Amino acid sequence: MITFIFIAISLSIFWCDYKAYCRIITDKSQRKIWHLISIAILDALHFVVGGITFLFVKDNSQIMMGITSWILTIYTATTIARFAFYAGWFTIKNRVVATIVGSILCSIVLYIFGNGIINTRTDLTVKRVEIKSENIPDSFCGFRILFFSDLHIGAMVNPQKEIPRLIDKIAEQRADMVIFGGDLIHIRHDELKPEIIASLSKIKAPYGVYTVLGNHDTGTYVKDSISLPRHENIAHFNTKIGQAGWSLLRDSTIYAVKGADSIAVTGIDFTDALLEYKHSFSSPETFEAVEIFAHIPDSLFNIAISHLPQLWHNIKDNNLAELTLSGHVHATQIAVECFGVRLSPAMLMYKEWSGLYQDSGSSLYITDGIGCVGFNMRIGAKPEITVIELSR
Repeated sequence: MITFIFIAISLSIFWCDYKAYCRIITDKSQRKIWHLISIAILDALHFVVGGITFLFVKDNSQIMMGITSWILTIYTATTIARFAFYAGWFTIKNRVVATIVGSILCSIVLYIFGNGIINTRTDLTVKRVEIKSENIPDSFCGFRILFFSDLHIGAMVNPQKEIPRLIDKIAEQRADMVIFGGDLIHIRHDELKPEIIASLSKIKAPYGVYTVLGNHDTGTYVKDSISLPRHENIAHFNTKIGQAGWSLLRDSTIYAVKGADSIAVTGIDFTDALLEYKHSFSSPETFEAVEIFAHIPDSLFNIAISHLPQLWHNIKDNNLAELTLSGHVHATQIAVECFGVRLSPAMLMYKEWSGLYQDSGSSLYITDGIGCVGFNMRIGAKPEITVIELSR
């Protein structure tokens, strides 16, 4: 789906460039085939660079991923800006007026993308959500859970600056429990350098800090899987987050006890069975979550942590948890509000893509995450941490 979108964009911009070329070179005898070939190569430059990288680079190193992310960022920004220019240029017959209007539209788009790279990408926001349920015991009314996800440390532009700022913001909330929704790393475990682990260890809460594996945490994007198999990457990852004082929940449950009351927190593992759905927008048909929750008393309020929000349907339909916390989508890092309605390309791919959803006594909260994947910008979809307060 994602590949199809980029191919469609490349073909569309090539058609626009060709129409512009024809408008400039009105004399057909002056049009040369090598002109069109040059335009096509420039329009497909990101595919060319990606193909060369895939063929000749042994592994997906942090440096290589950073370079390709910036190439994709620049390509996306300049391509959408050209679409904006052509929107004005093709609709106005007077060439001078058309150029002025097109240039203004192009400048507006470049400003939006530039702001997304420089400001919105790191403009951390705190959201607050109240979850009500009759199953929440009296002792846990007012219990506050700080939820965040998708840090993608290896893809951060300046983790040494961005992570301490995030940790300070988390500390300010004074939550009872901290839950991370997966994708702490981007490619491999060695992104968790000693100084990063030291920073993450400052995230503390009276009832603990818990996380699950996201698809990026599993090492599935390590190209040289012979030198670093997935199971080894996960083992190193688990050791390092343990050093930070975090607990990794892999199809396992912890019980938070307060007085005579308790609630359950269950983390769903990112197993091999889920890997095929890491870029899918549908609910896994073969996933069965009942066994993961089988030992939890029905009377307990249960919180499920699932990196993939699609699993909520299975959880909800089987009455396995009253609240599911997910990430993964990032709201595609693009979201705008129009007349009170939030819009995003994610709407075309996911049934549930951002924020709070409730149905049949079950709630799903999807955070827009912290980091970036693919391109180094966020437009409207600010990085977020969410404070969830339980009440009856």
